[in-house]
Amino acid sequence: MNLKKIALATAAGAALCAAAPVFADPPHWAPAHGWRHHHPHYVYGYRAPVVVYYPARPVYVPPPVVYYPPPPPRPVIYGNIPLDHGTRIGFALGL
Repeated sequence: MNLKKIALATAAGAALCAAAPVFADPPHWAPAHGWRHHHPHYVYGYRAPVVVYYPARPVYVPPPVVYYPPPPPRPVIYGNIPLDHGTRIGFALGL
C-alpha cells in the first residue's frame, strides 16, 4: 500500500513539473499582451488644453408686477339748499 502511495505522489509531481511551462509568459506577438503593448501612445510636443465655450442660455425674467393704490378721492363740498317745506336742492362741488 505504501508503494502505491509513493507511485501516485511521484506521478502527481511529474505532472506538475510538466505543466510548469504553461505558467510562463506568452510570446511577444501573442494577443495576451494586449493592444496597448503593441500600440504605444507617443506625445509629440505640447498641446494646449482645449477650451470649450458654452454660450449662456437665455433666461426669461418676467417684469415685476407693481400694484398702484387707487388715487385718493378728490375733495368735494356737499350742501343742501332748502326751498320750501320738504323740498331741497342738493349739490356737490368738486374741487
